[in-house]
Amino acid sequence: MMLPEGAPEEFADREKLWNAVEAAEKRKDAQLAREVEFAIPRELTKEQGIELAREFAQDQFVEKGMIADLNVHWDIGADGRPKPHAHVMLTMREVGKDGFGAKVRDWNKAELVEQWRERWADHVNQRLAELDIDARIDHRSLQAQVMRARFA
Repeated sequence: MMLPEGAPEEFADREKLWNAVEAAEKRKDAQLAREVEFAIPRELTKEQGIELAREFAQDQFVEKGMIADLNVHWDIGADGRPKPHAHVMLTMREVGKDGFGAKVRDWNKAELVEQWRERWADHVNQRLAELDIDARIDHRSLQAQVMRARFA
């Protein structure tokens, strides 16, 4: 659990946090959270992958005021190789010492997802270069990559 500065310490407890999130909503169809999932390069160790995900969540979500419930998984894919990835559940409301305030509508903008994808790729590629690992990722869809290659 990653809390922004000024958030109540009790929100470090997953059960208390998500109960408080539900209690803050009035509508039965309210959006309680946003989930973000991203792949971690197989070339990294578990420790390196967890560190990479924590740094990204801190910089892109927590520093902007969101609470990030980060989970990193090192599953085995259908090919028998590691399939490391992270899931982050993000709160949708500003949070202060007294709990939740208003929803921050800017956090729900579609363009933020593309921004996060690009920043994740930059973050990963920088770390891979620092570790002298000969691999890189691209935030664009495969279709966009193919289109660019055709017209390059």
